[in-house]
Amino acid sequence: MMDRQQKKVLEHLLDSYERSRTFRGDNQVSQTFSVSVGKIFPKYNDDAEYDYFCQINESMEELCAEELVTLTYWKKGVLKKITLNPERLDVCYEMLGRVPRRREQEELMRIWDEFSQGDELCLHKESGEEYQMPLVKYISAQRLRVEKNLNVEYYNHDPEEYRELLLAVKAVLENKEEIFIRNFSMQLFHDSKRMEQLKHKAEALLYQYGAYQERDFVLEECGIVHTPTYVMMKGNGSIRIERKRRSSEKESSDIEVNFDGETESDIEMVSERRTGSDDQEINLSLMEGDIALSTQSLKSLKTVTVMGKRVVTVENLTSFHDYSAEDDFVVYLGGFHNKVKRDFLLYLYQQNPGKEYRHFGDIDAGGFYILEHLKKETRIPFRSLYMDIKTLQRYRGDRKPLTENDRKRLLQLKEELTERMQHEETEDYRGVISYMLDENCKLEQEAVQDSFRLAAGCIGKKTYRHL
Repeated sequence: MMDRQQKKVLEHLLDSYERSRTFRGDNQVSQTFSVSVGKIFPKYNDDAEYDYFCQINESMEELCAEELVTLTYWKKGVLKKITLNPERLDVCYEMLGRVPRRREQEELMRIWDEFSQGDELCLHKESGEEYQMPLVKYISAQRLRVEKNLNVEYYNHDPEEYRELLLAVKAVLENKEEIFIRNFSMQLFHDSKRMEQLKHKAEALLYQYGAYQERDFVLEECGIVHTPTYVMMKGNGSIRIERKRRSSEKESSDIEVNFDGETESDIEMVSERRTGSDDQEINLSLMEGDIALSTQSLKSLKTVTVMGKRVVTVENLTSFHDYSAEDDFVVYLGGFHNKVKRDFLLYLYQQNPGKEYRHFGDIDAGGFYILEHLKKETRIPFRSLYMDIKTLQRYRGDRKPLTENDRKRLLQLKEELTERMQHEETEDYRGVISYMLDENCKLEQEAVQDSFRLAAGCIGKKTYRHL
């Protein structure tokens, strides 16, 4: 039986061999694979560690006796380096219980072949643009890594676990409806907790090779959730839902309403207005609070009517609650939207195409990227609200300095906008981005109070022109 020191030496030598040009088969000269004893066992040359010195000598001499390595000495009894015997590679792998890298690579190729059947291109339903599925892009990248003899990303030397990871990623990409993660896991693995064990790797892979905005919310964007998604709304508008009758004639729905102190009669006036025997109309303009529709409730939604001039999406929850809707129909976005919220916004836009669509978020790189993602995924002509130089100047005392990552993302966004402006008509934030970079500032949405309306006027002596 091998001891800990012997395993450490053989693992190190095999790692060196498997990373070499000799392993790849493109080496023109003969290579040897050695390790310095003092490097791998730092205490070996410590005069105070004589027992350890003797132990290492004895252990390495046993490997030499098995013809797995050869030993080189500084002087009698003092080891200099240990060299792998390439003719005994199979024995080394066997004794370590380690799968040879070549065999492992062949197994990975077989797994990838399983997941590479069918078309490599999928059609993006909303935009009609073709794009490579993240899984296909990932597999293509890993094939190239194997050709270069690099380690495979998200692979931990367990083929079965790796196959499950790819199966999970594929199922996530194919998912069309919101589903609880444990139900998803049960359907896929017959194990309600398995998906949660694979969750972080799956999200990281999809984030790296897909077009997702935040790694920790990739599954949610794809409709796989721990709790139902609720779409929160308030303001000058109404919704009409199909009224479900039970056998007992009691009516029920998954509607949560925040009435903020309304009287019983107020509630009755809101909830009992009906357009027909099977429909229930809720006039949001009669409410001080907001209403939240769950995923299930949204399936019963028949109409959304905006009675004011504009629809406003709000990034953060506190700002959503603080926003005095007045003539606006307001929807809580919650950062990057998921499929449920996207579908609701598309349904709203379909029924109210003539309204003005605005987004109110943080005045930072993340806030602008959220707006860009919203426009890209919905194709609704959203424009920014309170995300400009004037707001930054008005709340100067609440501004925060930019981080290095902030600067990097702002410069990237500015470059993207410059390129896009040459090919399409889109809102231009380059002026405010220039101001943020020059003034080293950003502003959280919560600092902005919507009790004012921005007036046109001079923004200061310094003018930030569009590039």
